[in-house]
Amino acid sequence: MKLLKYSFHFFLGTLLSRLLGFLRDAVIAFVFGASYVTDAFFIAFRLPNTFRRIFGEGGFNPAFIPMYSSALKSGKGKEFLSKIFSLYTLAIVVFSGLGVLLAEQIITLLAPGVRDSETHALAVHMARFLFSYLLFVGISAFFMGVLNVHGNFFIPAFAQALFNLTFAVTLLLTENSLGYNSLVLAVLLGGVFQVAVNLPFLVKRGVSFDFLLKVDDEVRTFLKRLAPAIGSFGVGQLSFFIDTFLASFLGKGAISYLYYANRLFLLPMSLISTSVANVLLTLLSDSNRKTDNLELSIRVITLLTLPSSAGLIALSEEIVELVYLRGSFSPQDAVVTSKVLSIYSLSLFFFSLYKIFSSELFSRGDTLTPMKGSFLMVFSEAVFASVFAFGLGLGIWGLPMGTSLSSLVGLAYISYRTNDLKLNYPFLFGTFLKAMLSSLVMTFVLISLKETLNSTIYIKVPLLITLGIFVYAMSNLLLREELTLRLFKGFVKKLGYP
Repeated sequence: MKLLKYSFHFFLGTLLSRLLGFLRDAVIAFVFGASYVTDAFFIAFRLPNTFRRIFGEGGFNPAFIPMYSSALKSGKGKEFLSKIFSLYTLAIVVFSGLGVLLAEQIITLLAPGVRDSETHALAVHMARFLFSYLLFVGISAFFMGVLNVHGNFFIPAFAQALFNLTFAVTLLLTENSLGYNSLVLAVLLGGVFQVAVNLPFLVKRGVSFDFLLKVDDEVRTFLKRLAPAIGSFGVGQLSFFIDTFLASFLGKGAISYLYYANRLFLLPMSLISTSVANVLLTLLSDSNRKTDNLELSIRVITLLTLPSSAGLIALSEEIVELVYLRGSFSPQDAVVTSKVLSIYSLSLFFFSLYKIFSSELFSRGDTLTPMKGSFLMVFSEAVFASVFAFGLGLGIWGLPMGTSLSSLVGLAYISYRTNDLKLNYPFLFGTFLKAMLSSLVMTFVLISLKETLNSTIYIKVPLLITLGIFVYAMSNLLLREELTLRLFKGFVKKLGYP
C-alpha cells in the first residue's frame, strides 16, 4: 500500500504547510484586513505564487519524474540532474529579470480595474521585489521532484510550511517599522528557508549535480514533455488570474475576499488531491499495477473530497470567523468571504478527479491531453464567470460559480479522453453513492448542532469538525463501504495486538 503510505507523508507535510499558511493569512488579515494594501499585495504576489503552484504542486514533476527515474536506473542520474538544473535555473533567472523590468505592464494586465489608483502603484512597487522570489520557489520545486523520486514526500511538502512560518514571524516583527514593505521582506526571507530545508536531505541521499549547460537529445525530450505539462498546470492556474482580472472591476476588497476564500478551499485540495496525485504519478511511472493504483486513488479521492466539500459548505461562516475575524478584518468581510468559500467548495470533487486522471495520462507520457483539458476549463470559467458576475449582475458571487462549473466541464472532457481505462465503474459508483449519503448525513448533523453550541469559536469549530468526521466514518461503516471497513479492521487489529 505504497500509495497510502507515501500519500500520508505528503499529506502530513502539506497539512503543516496549510495550517501555517492559515496562520500567515490570519496575520495578514489582522494587520491589514481587506484593504487596498492587501489587494495590492495579492495582485503583486499572484504571478510568483502561481509559479510556485505550477512547479511546486505538479507542473514540473510529470516531465521530470519519469525521466529522472529512468536516468537513475541507467546510472546517469547525476548527469541528467546537472543538465536539467543548469538550464532550469538559467530560465528562472531570465524570467525573474523580465518580471522586474515589466512589472508595471504585468500588473496593468492582471488587474486593469485598479489602474491609476493607489492599489496599482503599490502593486507595481511590490512586484519589482517579489519577482525575485521566483528563483527560490523554482529551486525548491526542483528539489521536490528529486526527493520524491528518492521516496521522500514529507520534506518537500514541509518546505512550504517553513515559508509560511517565516513569513508570519517576519511580518509580526517588522510591520511597525516597515509598514507594507514588511510583506515583501516576509516573502523573500521565507523563500530562503524554503530552499534551505531541502539541502540536508539531498546530501543524505547522496544527490549531487554540477553546472552543465548542455542541450542534447535527452534535454530536448525533457523540454518537449515539460512544455505541455507546464501548459496543463499553467493554463489551469489562469483561473486565478481570471478571478483577479474580473474582481478588479468589482470594487475595493473584492480581490482580497477571493484570495482569503480560495486559501481555505485549497486546504483539502492540497491535502487530498495534490498529495494523492503526486504520489500516484511516481507509482504509475514505476509500477505494473497501474489499474489497481488508479482505482484506489479514485476511491480515496471520493471518500475524502465529498465530506470535505460538504463540511466547508456547512461550516463556512464558522471557519472564516475562526481563521480571519480579528483586527482589521470585519464581520462584513467574514460574511462575504464565507459565501464565496461555499460556492468554491462545490468544485472540490471535480477538480480532484481531474488531477487523478491527469496523473494517469502523465504516466503514459501524454502531457498534451491534460493541457487541452485545462485550457477548456479556463475558457469555460472566463465565459461563465463573466456571464454570472456582469451579465446576470451577481457580482463577486459569479466568479466562484464560474470556477465550479468549469471544473465539471474539465472533468467531462478528461473522462472522455480516458474512456479506454478498464476500471470497475460499478464498484467506483457504489463508493460514490455511499460517500455522498454519508456526507449528507454529516451535513444534516452539523447544521442541526452548530446553532445550539454556545462555546467560543475556538472550541466550536474543532468540536464540530471532529464530530463531523466521526458521523461520516460511522455512516460509511454502517453502509459497509469496503475501504473504510478495511481501515477500521486494521486499526482494531493494531489496538488488539500492539
